[in-house]
Amino acid sequence: MNPDDSHLKKGLRSGDKEVYKHLFINYSSGLIRYSTQFTHDTEAARELVQDLFLELWEKRDSLHIQGSVKPYLFSAIYHKSLNWLRSKKIREIYVNDPVCIFNWFAFPTNQEKLDPVLLNIIENQINLLPPQCKEVFTRSAILGEKHSEIATHLGLSIKTVENHLTRARKILKEKLKKIL
Repeated sequence: MNPDDSHLKKGLRSGDKEVYKHLFINYSSGLIRYSTQFTHDTEAARELVQDLFLELWEKRDSLHIQGSVKPYLFSAIYHKSLNWLRSKKIREIYVNDPVCIFNWFAFPTNQEKLDPVLLNIIENQINLLPPQCKEVFTRSAILGEKHSEIATHLGLSIKTVENHLTRARKILKEKLKKIL
């Protein structure tokens, strides 16, 4: 660990604006380039990096960085980029076939309520799922992976994958039933 890291972490937790400025100046361009490798969208990458620094500021009281700050920032932007890609995939599915999203749920839908705002509501509810449940659900419902592929990739049993999918659908059905 770099000797400066303890100073940077302490500064992040205490809200030291100079530390944030230092990190932004020194790492933002590299983070944008790294994010662009995944998003293939420089403007989206810039926004994701800005969001990352905003979250660092907003969550400074509960911030706990193990190890060095630089790998933490790159890991965080990596995950933000993947989440952006998942959201983009949902939007593309919705634009191409709005009814497709409703096929994820085992209850009837009111076709008259299909509107663009609904996508954001569904995305928000998916993002509120427990982390592993969300991962399994997005891999299955959005990316179209088979249960066995998900199980292998995440190191879970197929039954556990099925349980996560059932739980995700149950949670989403409950949260979205008034809307749909």
